[in-house]
Amino acid sequence: MLSRNEEKLDKIRGDIEKFGSVIIQSGEIIFEGLKKFDAREFENAKNMLKNIETNANAIDNDIITSLALFGAEAKDLRELVSYLKITNELVRITDNIRGFAKNMAIHISDEWYSHIFKEYALQLYKSSISAVTAAIGMINGKDDGENAYRKVKVEESKSDDLYAILEKNILSALGRELDFSASHIQILSTMRKLEKMADRSVAVAKLVLYAKSGGEFKLY
Repeated sequence: MLSRNEEKLDKIRGDIEKFGSVIIQSGEIIFEGLKKFDAREFENAKNMLKNIETNANAIDNDIITSLALFGAEAKDLRELVSYLKITNELVRITDNIRGFAKNMAIHISDEWYSHIFKEYALQLYKSSISAVTAAIGMINGKDDGENAYRKVKVEESKSDDLYAILEKNILSALGRELDFSASHIQILSTMRKLEKMADRSVAVAKLVLYAKSGGEFKLY
């Protein structure tokens, strides 16, 4: 029979997995919207994430209760502290997804978007959401930790490179064309949200490794 502390830990793990599953599902819906130029998909994804902060707060309260009442051993204590930080990173990822969906609903209605940025948007989004998916996949323990972490890092590196290329192209054009549209600068800000998603995925992956293996805590 599991102790109360073990039962609480199992519940917290399960709730975080569900939390992550909703993020992944919303991310897949947005990707379909990008491919089909369908802003309705962005709204569907945003609706899926509507109560995410409430869910995160409930998880954090369970973690704090466990820390306060159940006298967790060192390994469990490390895991609980890691989960507390993971929920924060997942909420920040959610904020970036919602901000991206909101802005893209506006961008795809502009004619210039399809000719100039669609390819970059799809590639950058795919890398970023792959990093998110791989990091969340580490939480349930089904993926090998080190291999999954390397996958997250690879996708994060891709997103950095793609964003850097896009930024360079936009700033170069800005220097050549006096009538350069402000919309191009706005989409650069939107794409920046994807880069941040990938960065936070690395933070989640590091926290999962720390929870499972210990060692030196190093988030940044």
